[in-house]
Amino acid sequence: MEAAETPGNADSLWVPFHNEAEWELVCFLVKNIGHIRMDKFSKLDINGMLFENAHSLLKYVDKLHTGLAWTCEMIDVEGDIIAEDGTLKHKQLELWWHDPVECMQELMGNPAFWEVMLYVPKHAYTDAKGENCIYDEMWTGDWWWNVQKKLPEGAMVAPVILFGDKKAWPVYLTIGNISKDVRCQVLAHAMLLIGYLPVSKLECFQKKTQSLVGYHLFHHAMSLLLHPLMDAGCQGREMICTDGYLCSIHPILTTYIADFPEQCLVACNKESRCPCCLVQSNKCGLHAVFDPFGKELPFTNIFACLTPNILHQLHKGIFHDHLLQWCMSIVSEKEIDACFQAMTQYPTLCHFKKGVSSVSQWTGTEHKEMQRVFVSLLAGAVDDHVLIVIHSLLDFIFYAQLQQHMDTTLAAMKASLKTFHNHKHIHSLQHYISLIQALGSADSYNTKYPEQLHIDYGKDSYHCRDNKHNYVEQMALWLQCQEAMHYKSAYLAWRRPCAATCERSDDDSPSAKEKGVSGLPNVAVLQMSGVCSLFLKRVSCH
Repeated sequence: MEAAETPGNADSLWVPFHNEAEWELVCFLVKNIGHIRMDKFSKLDINGMLFENAHSLLKYVDKLHTGLAWTCEMIDVEGDIIAEDGTLKHKQLELWWHDPVECMQELMGNPAFWEVMLYVPKHAYTDAKGENCIYDEMWTGDWWWNVQKKLPEGAMVAPVILFGDKKAWPVYLTIGNISKDVRCQVLAHAMLLIGYLPVSKLECFQKKTQSLVGYHLFHHAMSLLLHPLMDAGCQGREMICTDGYLCSIHPILTTYIADFPEQCLVACNKESRCPCCLVQSNKCGLHAVFDPFGKELPFTNIFACLTPNILHQLHKGIFHDHLLQWCMSIVSEKEIDACFQAMTQYPTLCHFKKGVSSVSQWTGTEHKEMQRVFVSLLAGAVDDHVLIVIHSLLDFIFYAQLQQHMDTTLAAMKASLKTFHNHKHIHSLQHYISLIQALGSADSYNTKYPEQLHIDYGKDSYHCRDNKHNYVEQMALWLQCQEAMHYKSAYLAWRRPCAATCERSDDDSPSAKEKGVSGLPNVAVLQMSGVCSLFLKRVSCH
């Protein structure tokens, strides 16, 4: 396979490949199989085979624009167990990361978000008198207005939203300037992977200290990862936005989306305590972490960054683990199953013909289907006071899922919670209303969105590695190839409609040329063209 770099093909859409067929084949191979299978595929007796092995194929993929550079930073951990040579055992761990400010800069200037990007907070009302305020996007919340007042005139806020997961420990980043309808779509590429935190069993420590050391390791790694946000958040960073203007942007950590165990890890509290509330210093409930990563971040209250979790907290925790189990203890599992099995079949309702007690793993959709019929199924089977508790709690859950809130819906949500708390009390529910007023509706902070990203950035990248040694580095290299293919695909999606339009149009006026694609300024389009190439930065592990 030879590069298509002859003068006649210098302007080809498919460079460094010869034609569309070569490009489509490379796309399929890079996105779907690993290096070993590429080698096996290249040995097949197929006429016109384009490459000899995986290495020769990836040499041409490396010529594509690959996005931001990966950096590997070594963390030396010294344990408290004495080795055979009389020294303390230690372990070197790898932190792979992108610069979060550069990632945010890429999102701010991406022309694909031109029509869904906002730079200033707004107030929206349902009435002309301004008495019923609307809360949906982040820019309609109170937090943005409060921070904007603290910045110099002309400065703009970029609310940084982080997602985490403790299993493979990837960390994702997006910004609140992008509309939630777009940033929550996986295919929109509005959530960027900024790092893999080190995962270790910490066997160089005694078992009684491993838990606390794990807290220290997490906060140290996050401090290294988010260090660029400190200066940029205080001083601002000049960036080209999607509208082509150069602005002073202040990236400020606003939200950390995670399940409850990781929220407790971020807040340094034990899982028997609330990660959002303050506790007295003499009360047991905190872990001794003296340098939490949120301490030095400007304008950031890390406890206010921990948002409601509809999937794990409401559907799985409140409804399934609490309400459903409570009702089963009242009327028995057999009676609950009989109620669901006896339900009349209807086209828009899910029929649980085997009941619900025998199911070991539920999805968020199945929880929603159960909630739709739960009150009606238990009517007559439980006491009226129990039915009031069920009704009020389900009302609260449905209100919490609204994509747009108003003062009236928040008042109804508060009334439902008050009715529920008159009979039973769950502490975590009291934070929902204040967080919606501060950061917008809770549907955009659902953990189901980053869980979809784990398929690409965790499972797929792990399964495509060649071996188990240095697997994080292999995952980073594989993801770099995926980014290269994405950038090339985005460039082709822009060039081909544009070329077709130019062939049909004789308009050569300067105004038409300056607007570029769909009225976008050329300065924004350049970021999709791959004029600058960034490659994986290999850092010595010694």
